[in-house]
Amino acid sequence: MEDKILSLAQARHARAEVFSADVNRTVVEFRANEFHSQESRLTRGYGLRLVRDGRVGFSSTTNPDVLEELVGAALDTAALGKPCRFDFPGPEPKPAVTTFDNRVIVLPALKMIDWGRELIDAVRARVPDLKLDVTFTRTYRETVVVNSAGLNVRFSRSAFDLSVTGLLIHDGLVWIPDYENLSSGEPPAIGTLADRMEQRVLSARARARLASGTYPVIFMPTAIPDLLYPIEVGVNGKQLEKETSPLIGKTGQRLLDEKITIVDNGLRNFGLASGPFDAEGVPRRRTAVFDRGVFTGFLFDLATAGACGAKTTGSAGRDYSAQPQPGTSNVELATGTARLEETIKGVRDGLLVYDCIGGGQSNVLAGDVALNVSSGYRIENGAVTGRVKDAMIAGNVYEMLRNVEALGDTERDLGTYFVPFVKFPGLKVATRD
Repeated sequence: MEDKILSLAQARHARAEVFSADVNRTVVEFRANEFHSQESRLTRGYGLRLVRDGRVGFSSTTNPDVLEELVGAALDTAALGKPCRFDFPGPEPKPAVTTFDNRVIVLPALKMIDWGRELIDAVRARVPDLKLDVTFTRTYRETVVVNSAGLNVRFSRSAFDLSVTGLLIHDGLVWIPDYENLSSGEPPAIGTLADRMEQRVLSARARARLASGTYPVIFMPTAIPDLLYPIEVGVNGKQLEKETSPLIGKTGQRLLDEKITIVDNGLRNFGLASGPFDAEGVPRRRTAVFDRGVFTGFLFDLATAGACGAKTTGSAGRDYSAQPQPGTSNVELATGTARLEETIKGVRDGLLVYDCIGGGQSNVLAGDVALNVSSGYRIENGAVTGRVKDAMIAGNVYEMLRNVEALGDTERDLGTYFVPFVKFPGLKVATRD
């Protein structure tokens, strides 16, 4: 089908690229400790980007019977499209990356239901009053990119993950989320998950008060994506094109603590955003955007690279219904040498943060965040003493990450983030106490 669309576009004297995505998704849900639903959905779509008379046009469809109309619509949009400053890539060797495990694909939904019940039983045996929402999501995706420069590539990805949210009613509502990436085909570590939930509940039952002030703060891996999001926006080549990134003109400068290395790794085995090539057929790669604190450069797709006089970094992402945009794939924050237990013991008075909300409501382009701590615990004299309510951490992530005391010695797999815990020697915390 992709070749037919390409031929129709070329017959109309256009350079063209066809992107298709075939997605089969199965979702099993439990709500409040009870089985709720099992749903499967299949989607297939085609996106056509073409260039005629030096301008870019685009259209998409899910109907394979309207291909002439698809091409006509793309040509119509090209008449008013942006000037094209790039060439479609030709064939290149594909790098090695593991994105598929047959155990994920053949896994029956009934097994997911069994695992969900086992997890709920294990948690309720430890914490009888905790209500659990459990979601298993299994996705099979086949991606194809062909173009008029001779490129014809495809790959398959099987993704499987588990999201858990516990609700504890104790001095208000306490939400306790957890996550496992199961894309490698290994079964969920039910005992480990249940132990983690129990430990969080034990800490949450005690109420701890914390006055507003500056404290050592440990961000657990689950809270790190909120800190990294403004940096992901800042390194996006689209912001360079728009001249809105705070990183413009700072390539080669040390902007963060030398402990900080941030990598966009599209070749991470079983990463949920991994693949041998990006959404334009360009080979994926491992790209450091900060290397020991030094900003090394932006992430580009073909169009933004052309607009900025740069080369693509293989960072295009898209669905079939939209044109490519640059962005991160799997984000890695390099580990350090600190062990969590010892790090907590070394804190006299501080805050342990598991989850935040609201980080994207500030001036993200400048790196500003206002993080409402939805799951935070006070540390006193080297021990976690209880849950802290109504706390907020506000500041600029570039300034925060200029002074990092420690990084954890192990990383947590969060699907598209692979990160350790991070300890800051002093952040401003605002509370109602």
